[in-house]
Amino acid sequence: MKKGIVLSIISILLLNIYAMGQETKSPFLYEKGNTSVKFDGFVRLNAFVDFGGSIPNNNFRNSLIPVPNSWDNDSRFTLDPSQTRMRFSVIQKTASLGDIEFCIETDFRGASNVLRLRQAYISFKGFILGQTWGFMYDPSSQAPTVDTKGANSRTHYRAPLIGYRVNLDENFTFGVSIEHPSVKMSGQPGVKSINQSFPDIPLYLQYKGEGGHIKLAAVFRSMNYGVIEREKVETELGIGAQLSGSLDVSKNFSLYSHGIYGKGVAKYINDLALLSLDLVPKENGATEQAVKMYGISIGAKANINKKLYCSATVSNAGLVNNDDYFSANEYFTGSYYSGSLFWTGIKNMTIAGTYIHGTRKNMNNIKGDANRILVMIMYKW
Repeated sequence: MKKGIVLSIISILLLNIYAMGQETKSPFLYEKGNTSVKFDGFVRLNAFVDFGGSIPNNNFRNSLIPVPNSWDNDSRFTLDPSQTRMRFSVIQKTASLGDIEFCIETDFRGASNVLRLRQAYISFKGFILGQTWGFMYDPSSQAPTVDTKGANSRTHYRAPLIGYRVNLDENFTFGVSIEHPSVKMSGQPGVKSINQSFPDIPLYLQYKGEGGHIKLAAVFRSMNYGVIEREKVETELGIGAQLSGSLDVSKNFSLYSHGIYGKGVAKYINDLALLSLDLVPKENGATEQAVKMYGISIGAKANINKKLYCSATVSNAGLVNNDDYFSANEYFTGSYYSGSLFWTGIKNMTIAGTYIHGTRKNMNNIKGDANRILVMIMYKW
């Protein structure tokens, strides 16, 4: 019901804007005076088959691979249109604040495919306020893939934030933000999750030139948890460093790389973000700790012709030590391998396919595997 109401409102708004506006290159763009309004997005259908191990998620997430593999969870076929997306944005030119941008973006990836808020922000003069991509995120350091979440080591998240970016010169950009501090911790008797009292603080310095870019980023975290017996709030510090970038080796071949290392930064690593690994129990079971973790990936893209290109990614993520906490069946490391082929021979349409192989290894060195063949058809407007 709510989804239908939202779609109806957006449709009526767009029809009125179009009726009032002047003719433009796109029927979804209205421009008048100092204001431009745009409605864009895409319809996307994913079809995929899991075999040799199945993952109970429409994204390929290594941390969800069953360990060990089981006969009753060996294969899966799914059709998934939930990544269909809509974006409504307004840019208003002003004398005092320059260009002010307002944006709302949604998809259908909420529970039971209901409409979900992806982004809602306002930006001006280098400031950005609202929910949007976090400042550790670097999409340009990842090879193209059909898999939405991408490599298991990737930093891929959105967060409510207040951020600021400034161009230091034509090549260098600096950014810093305060972001909503979501913390996942492993439950155990005697401790409990509590409200956080300090934001995550990521910052970065990026160089971007004609042949690629390099981004150096860091994040600082102060994570609270409660000790029930003493009725006391304890704090563990988390810190992480990230280096990522891309390089155009030639007109038709590009390389990509991404690496992150730190402690208590599970939120910023795809494979660990679904698990409760920001804080984990110490062996005495009475307190929590932030353990060391990492993620690293290497990717490549090659243009076959103007309408066809391919890409590949190799990635690994996990905890540094397998004796930092004591549960043998807990996650230790995961590996991710993918190869993709994209065709853009029809205007506004992309047809692509990918093969993904992933592994998960637990603390006791027992492994699980999964494979996925995924085909995507997407039309943008």
